[in-house]
Amino acid sequence: MLFYDRAKENVTRFFNTEFPSLPPLIISHLLNRFNELLHYKEEGTFIRPKLVFTDGIEAINKVIPNSHYITIFEDKDASLFNMRLKSLLAIMEKDWCVFIDVKKDKIGYGLLMSFNSIKDKNLTQLIEENTNLKERKIKTSCVLVHPLNFYTMQLHSTSGSRLIINLALDKTKYSQISTEMNELVDATFSKLRTTPRKLQDMKNMYINIFSRVMNDVNGAICVVVDKDYVDNGLFEDGIWLKQPISFSKLFMQSKSYDEIKLENYADLFVKMINYDGITIIDNMGRILAYNVFVEPSKKKVGNIVGGARKRAAYYILNTKRKGIVGVYFQSHEGEVFFKEIGSKENTNKPKRELPKIIEDKYIQLVLDDLK
Repeated sequence: MLFYDRAKENVTRFFNTEFPSLPPLIISHLLNRFNELLHYKEEGTFIRPKLVFTDGIEAINKVIPNSHYITIFEDKDASLFNMRLKSLLAIMEKDWCVFIDVKKDKIGYGLLMSFNSIKDKNLTQLIEENTNLKERKIKTSCVLVHPLNFYTMQLHSTSGSRLIINLALDKTKYSQISTEMNELVDATFSKLRTTPRKLQDMKNMYINIFSRVMNDVNGAICVVVDKDYVDNGLFEDGIWLKQPISFSKLFMQSKSYDEIKLENYADLFVKMINYDGITIIDNMGRILAYNVFVEPSKKKVGNIVGGARKRAAYYILNTKRKGIVGVYFQSHEGEVFFKEIGSKENTNKPKRELPKIIEDKYIQLVLDDLK
């Protein structure tokens, strides 16, 4: 019989390093719920809940812009952890996080959210990057825990340390989701010429949109094409917008009613991605088409193992059609990749600097690790 003791040891060590005052009973409860959190469902919909473990929710709320927290439960010890977490997960909506606030004499449980614009960085990014928290100017421990997909749990602290636990025995099931999303977003705005501030706002918005896609959409394909792309039949089976949706035009102003407009267009974009078929965007950040279908040929797809979406993604990549920049794929299990066409041209592209990770690049629990 094989047990995932190595994962348990590394999670315990991570918390002992990054949050030494966290009660061992909470760590034990969390470990026992790992699998449930990876596959958590509410009313038939998969949810990837974000958990914030801290000893200073008030301090976090103070330094994160426009944040607000609601304390719902307070207990003397951690004995009701499972019950409290279950109750909060059942009501958690959209961008809310569940927090567990550990004090010397009590443990608080509740919900935390940053009410910033969709064009601003999300709550977990703001917590990770906050200088006061990162440099320990505020004496507060904070560890964020959330699933990346059906197999992978990520732990990261405000000190910059990160631990990734992958429970799949197949190494290909692991992917750096944030890296894939960043590459998609970079490709999506590669031809847009605007101010650095406006460009960063739009990139933040797309990251937030695709974070929602990861949480709310079972599977997706997005194809990025050049701004001058003319389709010659490959994507003819689909709905092409007579007037493409241009987010750059929506960013002319950033206050009052325009925020509502941004939110509604973002929700519309997610619904398009969630609809059957492929969504097509260009490298000016415009939405061109959705509900697009292709007929993959075995010759172009090869021996790809996977469902219809994955075969379609590789078929498009293997056509090497002029004007197609790249393909974003997401399976219902959470496997994600963004691949550019003509990747040989990008071999000299500088690699993104990855965060500091405790002990290993990631903890890949394959049979070799368990010998």
